[in-house]
Amino acid sequence: MKLQPPKPYAFILLLLCTSIFYSCKDKEIVGGGHDPSKATLFTDFSPRKGAVRTRLYIYGDNFGTDISMIRVYIGDKEIKVVGSNGKQIYCWVPGQTVTGKVRVVIGEGSGLVEHTFTDQFTYLNSTTVGTLLGNVDELGNSSIVDGNFEEARFSYPAWVTYEPANNVLFVTELDRAVRWVDLSARTVSTLVTNGQASFTKMQTTTLSSNKDTLFLGDDNGNLTSRNKVAVAYTLRSENYRRVHPYIYDPACFATAPHPVTNEMFYNGYQGIGIKKAVPDPVTGDLNPKLLFLVGGSTNSNSLIFFHPTGNYAYIVLPTRIYKSIYNWGTRELEPPILFAGSTTAGDVDAIGTSARIRKAYQGVFVKNPAYAGQADEYDYYFCDQTNQSIRILSPTGVVTTFAGKGSPTPDGSVKGYIDGDPRKEARFSDPSGIDYDAERKIFYIAERDNKRIRTITVE
Repeated sequence: MKLQPPKPYAFILLLLCTSIFYSCKDKEIVGGGHDPSKATLFTDFSPRKGAVRTRLYIYGDNFGTDISMIRVYIGDKEIKVVGSNGKQIYCWVPGQTVTGKVRVVIGEGSGLVEHTFTDQFTYLNSTTVGTLLGNVDELGNSSIVDGNFEEARFSYPAWVTYEPANNVLFVTELDRAVRWVDLSARTVSTLVTNGQASFTKMQTTTLSSNKDTLFLGDDNGNLTSRNKVAVAYTLRSENYRRVHPYIYDPACFATAPHPVTNEMFYNGYQGIGIKKAVPDPVTGDLNPKLLFLVGGSTNSNSLIFFHPTGNYAYIVLPTRIYKSIYNWGTRELEPPILFAGSTTAGDVDAIGTSARIRKAYQGVFVKNPAYAGQADEYDYYFCDQTNQSIRILSPTGVVTTFAGKGSPTPDGSVKGYIDGDPRKEARFSDPSGIDYDAERKIFYIAERDNKRIRTITVE
């Protein structure tokens, strides 16, 4: 039998059907697999309770795979959708979540599907170490890279200052630059670099008491000459884009505006001198006044942190912390007493000079509700850099470990990069910068070696 060639109309029909099939297929792919013409099934979710970073799973069918079209809420709090395979939605519970019913919204417009489960998800308050941003290559290297949180990188983040008005962080890349981390927009940009405004080695940033002025300390390499800027400032009203000289002096490592009077105190390298910026009665220019030397006459850097009341300041050296009373009559800091630690380095939680510290760096005062009504209601949290931990100094001089050194390696090393429970799991690598968002109850930690900004969420 002789085969007949296909009729032209049959071939055209075949092409038409194929076109319709692939057109439908393309629509399905674009829509992420969710088919609005079919019923969407919601069967269950698990677990029923959990803390921050809990993995929450929602089960059913016809969810689709396009996570941009899927929104999940616990109560009124939207949680992060990580993935979906069409039958299972994978979510991640963020901090500051509430106990409430789980609600799922899929699609948009006329094809929108919404379901609320009868059972509640119970949120368990906890304190957890997490990672905000930062990354390294396979060899552990990084550099200064601006961009969104997924792209941005740090070279040597050593100091953080939280500015509540704009919900931003200033991150000092030691000896290099000051970065702007916009926590709302989730972007990072570079504000100031060495060479700008004659900076040599930028050290620290501190906000004025009204949060409108950012002061920058610079290790300008001088020990005696006053021909270089030691402290500069930049203004919120200028979007922190212009840098102005504040005082000319030898090297400065930290600035400390008084929280009430806004008078400027800062430190010097030579003899570990603590100074105050005093206006010249004739010219009005600021001149340095040496108040005292700390711990002898050795040359070393120190850091200054005022208590929120302004009644005293802690002067921090690597292995010890001094307490200096502010004299409201003379409006000067008085010679300090050794309050915690000693000249011997170590890692011991104890009271006063029995405590051992290895390398204290930035610290922040945080109000403790348990101290309500007492003379001093604040604990002082500080980074102990080479002990790989965050520690607390109480108003009575007791030093305790708050976070870090969890899950040590078999050889006993506590240095590393692990999120989780502050004491059971979390590990740091050279944490040196710390500040606190009192409204959201979040600590921000700058890690020099991990080259990341970590968080400790307190609930």
